[in-house]
Amino acid sequence: MFGLELIKFKRELTQNFSDCFATLKDELGNVPIEIQNDAFINGAIVGVCDAYLDQQQVHKKSSRALILDAVFEEIYRRESVQVQTKVDDWFQQQDSAFFEGHKQASTGIEHSARLKWLSEFAQQNFESANNLIL
Repeated sequence: MFGLELIKFKRELTQNFSDCFATLKDELGNVPIEIQNDAFINGAIVGVCDAYLDQQQVHKKSSRALILDAVFEEIYRRESVQVQTKVDDWFQQQDSAFFEGHKQASTGIEHSARLKWLSEFAQQNFESANNLIL
């Protein structure tokens, strides 16, 4: 896998997830805090990424990790590392909600359909973020 292809995949996925959660973001671009703590939706985010990267035949673990890190930075910004730590914990603990979200998000063959499902799920289950300016 050439570096240019990885850059393309990273750019595409970060834009996809930015668009996916756009309706829930506040004026500063932050998603609701509840999403950070939800095992199901974070499992779904990883599931969408895994399915996309499988389709693109990106199998190298370090390449996948780099791309997933960029996606989490796009979604969670400063809280990215904290959320990724939770994701690792859910994975290690075999959290049922995390793996159910992963399973549901990685089904189907079309990447755009998986993103649409995730966007609709997020809109139905989370309220838009609100920042308070004092």
